[in-house]
Amino acid sequence: MPAVLLALLGLLGACDAGPEARTVPALHPAVDDLDEALVTIASGGAEHQVVAKVAATGEERARGLMEVPTLPDGVGMLFLFEQERNGGFWMWNTLIELDIAFIGADGFAHTLATMVPCEAERSSDCPTTSPREPYRAALEVPGGWFERAGIEPGARVTWSEPRPVVP
Repeated sequence: MPAVLLALLGLLGACDAGPEARTVPALHPAVDDLDEALVTIASGGAEHQVVAKVAATGEERARGLMEVPTLPDGVGMLFLFEQERNGGFWMWNTLIELDIAFIGADGFAHTLATMVPCEAERSSDCPTTSPREPYRAALEVPGGWFERAGIEPGARVTWSEPRPVVP
């Protein structure tokens, strides 16, 4: 009987895995092996979840979602920084429109913006989207998703500990 109970508990645990069991679909070979996190955004009395690739190193953050041809709703990239910073994001070599939320050290998204692809030959020729306050993290999602989801500045943003991709 104990073996049956343990098996049943294991099955229930697998069924209750919920959104954390999801993984980001293949986007581009340069980002597919990055760690993933589950991001929860609370805004206007509702909660929304995004499974996100995590860009935690300078190289990962500089590359971002370059050359990614599509990004489904509910999927994004979470940029994590060791300390608060200023400065913005540009869309050089990025193929799709993206929304970005700049998240302060307090966990609130103080600036939301939509960014359009830049086809310039040099990144320095692309416009930069900058927040009005320092930030500790940024979340990119498909362009227009924040509006469709009803997410506004002041949204509370939390995320799970980044976890490696399991092959």
